[in-house]
Amino acid sequence: MTDRMLALDHVMVHVPDAEAAGALFERLGFVATPKSGMPGLSNRLLCFPRTDTGAGVCNYVELMQLEDPLRAPPPMPQLLVAMGAVSTVLSVTDAAAMVDRLRGQGLRLGPALDLARDWHLPDGTTITPSFRVAIPEIGQAPVYWNFCQHKTPELYVRPEFTAHANGALAITRVWATDPDPEAAARHYVDYWGADWDGSDIRLGHGPALRLLTPEVLEAALPGSDSSAAPGIKGMTIRVAQAQRAVAIARAAGFTPVETPGGTLIPAPQAAGCFLLYSEGTDA
Repeated sequence: MTDRMLALDHVMVHVPDAEAAGALFERLGFVATPKSGMPGLSNRLLCFPRTDTGAGVCNYVELMQLEDPLRAPPPMPQLLVAMGAVSTVLSVTDAAAMVDRLRGQGLRLGPALDLARDWHLPDGTTITPSFRVAIPEIGQAPVYWNFCQHKTPELYVRPEFTAHANGALAITRVWATDPDPEAAARHYVDYWGADWDGSDIRLGHGPALRLLTPEVLEAALPGSDSSAAPGIKGMTIRVAQAQRAVAIARAAGFTPVETPGGTLIPAPQAAGCFLLYSEGTDA
C-alpha cells in the first residue's frame, strides 16, 4: 500500500512575524531554525530529535508567516487568518497516491506540490529540505489538516536544530476542542486510517491528537485558553527535565501555570498555542 498516513508530523502555527516568533521560542529555551521562504510564505521551525526519520517521519512546530497572499498556494491565504495553531500536518508515504485515494473518498483537495526551503547556516553553507505537499480545501474537517511527503527528513534532526536548552525532545500530544469529539474523531478514523481509543487519535508514529469539549479541556488543564472557537489549543512537549524547562521560562519573564496535567505555558505567551511540559526521556 503506497498511500499510508504515517504520523501527525508537525503543527502549523500562524504568526505575524516568523523571525520574531522564533526569537520568542528561543527565550523559552528552544532552538529555532533559520528563517526560510516558500512562495508567499516564510517560516521558522522548532525541530525535535525523538522521531523516526528513517520511516519518513519528522516532529516539529512550524511558525508560519503569510507574506504575500497573491503568491501563496491556495487555500493558505484563507487558512492563515487567525493567529495561533491552524493545522496539523501529516507525513505520508506517497503524496500523489494519497491525493488520489482521498479524492476517491470525496475529499476536495488540490494536486501534490513539490516545494523546498533553504536554510542558510552560520558557517555560510546552505541546506535545502524538500518535500511534496497537498492541501485540502478548508471546511471539510473538524480540525484542519494537510499532509506532506518528506524527501529529506534527516535534515530536520541535525544536532544544531534539536539540542534545545530546555531539553525538549518531542511533541507527544496535540490538544484540540470540538463540541462533539466523538463525531469529530470519526473523520480522522475514516480519512487518516487512524485508531481512536475514545480519548486519543493515533497513527503508527508521532503525537496523538486528543479531542475534547472546551469545558472538559479547561477542567483538565486550567488556563489552557479553551473557551475560544473550536480548533487546536496546545501541545504536550516532552522534555528531559520539566523543572529545568520551567526555570528557563520563568527566568525569561514567562508565567508558567501549574495544572493537574503538568506545567503549562499559556497560549497568549506562546504564539497562541499552549505548551504543556511532560517529563521523560523514553522514546
